[in-house]
Amino acid sequence: MGKCHTNIDNYQKGGAVKNKVLFILVFVLLFYAFVPRPAKVKAAQPPHMTIVVINPPSDLELSVRYTRDSVTETKLLTRRDIAWEAEFSFLTLDFLDEKELCGNFILIVESKDYNFEVHLPGDSPDKPYPYYTLNLKSQTLFEGYPAWHAPVTISIRIILTLLLEAIIFFLFGYREKRSWNIFAIVNFITNGVLHTCIGFLSDESSAFIFLGIIGVTVIIAEMIAFAAALEEKSRWKAAIYAFVANLLSLVLGSHLLNNLPF
Repeated sequence: MGKCHTNIDNYQKGGAVKNKVLFILVFVLLFYAFVPRPAKVKAAQPPHMTIVVINPPSDLELSVRYTRDSVTETKLLTRRDIAWEAEFSFLTLDFLDEKELCGNFILIVESKDYNFEVHLPGDSPDKPYPYYTLNLKSQTLFEGYPAWHAPVTISIRIILTLLLEAIIFFLFGYREKRSWNIFAIVNFITNGVLHTCIGFLSDESSAFIFLGIIGVTVIIAEMIAFAAALEEKSRWKAAIYAFVANLLSLVLGSHLLNNLPF
């Protein structure tokens, strides 16, 4: 009898510890989400061209040279390092009324190991946010990203988001195989659609707006789906889980958009 009481006490203590861990995790992530801190402005950006370099050397610099009224000018592109890439941006707003200049745009590539020039496409200013990838080894420039880029970046975002939501799911006390199967099916569908759509948007500002709008829809959809399908716990607990997990995954998603290639 005493052993039985000991087991019950241990079970209750274990549940209390799990509840405390869950509370601490939720509190820390919510604090991170809402505490005032420096933030990047995601307002609508002026037309610009972006050149992406995969695994660039630390001393790599890109410049654009062009001739205006018989005067040759050179502008250094702004560099932004993000994960395994560097993005070099060049404002094209100044050239919307002087498209004839775009035909003589020359990209100057300079570093310790690379020193060459490449002609930029003459129709760049016709596109608000054109993206090009510079291949240093072949010294070529092509529009868009490599074929592997979207699958890799989308997969990383999905995996990290699912890992966070799985930890919260576990802390909410779900252990049955059926519950985890439902978790996997619902989350692979919603997160797959969400991050795939984000990956094919035209620019990062649009991605943040889309993330906020569709995030609310995903929260509501998952609250309904989990409340209806999960039987291991009460419907209210399932709905609360969906709300907390998705709220925190939105925080993670906005962080990933800032710190992973888009």
